[in-house]
Amino acid sequence: MYGYYLFVIKKIDFQKSMFWVVASVGILFGAIFNFLPMTPLWLDEAQSASIAGESFSSLVDALRRDGHPPLYYFLLGVWADLFGNSDFALRAFSGFLGCLAIVMTWFAARMHLGNKGSLIAASLIASSPFSIRYATEVRMYSLVIFLLLCVYVNFYRATKNSNIKNRLFYALAVACLLLTHYWSLFFVSVLILALLLKVKRSLGEEKKNYKSLIIWSMGACIPFAFWLPVFFEQLEHTGTPWSNAPRPTVVLALTLEAFGGGKGSEALLVAVALSLLVALGIFTRMGEKGSILEIGLNELSWLRQIFLISACTMLLGSTVSLLTNTAFQGRYAVFFFPFVIFSSALGLSRLPSKATLSLLALLLLLCSVSVARELSRDRTQLGEIASVVTSEGKKGDSIVFCPDQLAPAGNRALGEGYELFTYPSLGQGERIDWYDYRERNFEASPLLVAENFLAKSSSQQNIWLVWIDGFESFGKQCGSFRSELSKRLGGGETLVNADGDDYYNPANLVRYDSEK
Repeated sequence: MYGYYLFVIKKIDFQKSMFWVVASVGILFGAIFNFLPMTPLWLDEAQSASIAGESFSSLVDALRRDGHPPLYYFLLGVWADLFGNSDFALRAFSGFLGCLAIVMTWFAARMHLGNKGSLIAASLIASSPFSIRYATEVRMYSLVIFLLLCVYVNFYRATKNSNIKNRLFYALAVACLLLTHYWSLFFVSVLILALLLKVKRSLGEEKKNYKSLIIWSMGACIPFAFWLPVFFEQLEHTGTPWSNAPRPTVVLALTLEAFGGGKGSEALLVAVALSLLVALGIFTRMGEKGSILEIGLNELSWLRQIFLISACTMLLGSTVSLLTNTAFQGRYAVFFFPFVIFSSALGLSRLPSKATLSLLALLLLLCSVSVARELSRDRTQLGEIASVVTSEGKKGDSIVFCPDQLAPAGNRALGEGYELFTYPSLGQGERIDWYDYRERNFEASPLLVAENFLAKSSSQQNIWLVWIDGFESFGKQCGSFRSELSKRLGGGETLVNADGDDYYNPANLVRYDSEK
């Protein structure tokens, strides 16, 4: 009998050890992958890099014509001053924020789920294809994840201990969030509404505390008030001209695709697995004996509150997008992402130890395959095109990008020494001017742009066209632009064909004889 008990104890110790090993590997895996991508910056990243390189006054003017709030770009500019503006250095800022998000997830989950649950949560966010995707991009979404977690941790602390420090950190996190992404307006609106409901249902000291949090929440909006003139100008002139509003079913599909890590079969399996774990976390509760799970809405008020605030944020944001005909992208579901992590971690932690270990290991394996597949795919074909131009062309060649959305990545990949033009403005194209963008594109004439381009081009060597059709508001203009150039310069030689299977942003490359 003693030998049997000894065997059971050793088996339990082995399972605990394996759990710590698997979870730690997941965290290490994510931390390493946050810094791995070596592919050229694609459009949105190159746009961020260009804006962040401006002084503060120029930064504000640049953002008037871009459509985002300023905090991320300001911080990225400071980071670039310290560590340089190479592709790796700029992406490392997001990777650093991704690592901070892992730590903050552990702190947030530990307040409710203990050591086991917090380690699962940290492992899930570290290995998440969604988290890694934006920890490897020069975009603001890793900062948004980190700030959302900061908001929650300090909000929870402020409700339990209403000292000035907790409230101040909460308000600071909210203020930073509002200056990082405009969907934060929906999140903060829902949060304040939730606090108002809490005030109505509370009594005594608790009611006083919630009233105080409302005041601090409103105070956190003051810094954004100084940005309102730029915000209103952006609303009128920028918006999202690169896409139209999706149907509600498309919003759900894009969200699942983003959380899974793309469109591959592995990404689909990750999305399904996360959906099941989220359902297990939010729609099961501990039975009266405390050891048997029952079907029903989760008994933990903190998780229900995060779910309601996250879901209402998504509902409000997608409804406004639909009513105003503005775009929705899967990355906007970042405001639902912390709930997905917490609910999944809770669901896993409530299973028997052996099941927790097995399912966590399986999910980490699926995530690693999905991430590896996504990171192995170049996000833009402009790197390949730049290599061809560098090897086949000469300094001083004229290169025109159609549409102009191909140009920022092209500028980064090609470097100096070429005459660069964009369709239809014939500017250099270091970044996109989104100001009244759709209207300008609708009014563009491929024939006139071709004539103006050839008049401006001073190259006596090669003329290169980087082009592709299909971008919103351009229709078939770039194909027509190519035809107009071919009429004047001959048929041209296609050296690179657009490859949408291997590249997120594909493009064609055509070389023309410059002799006219």
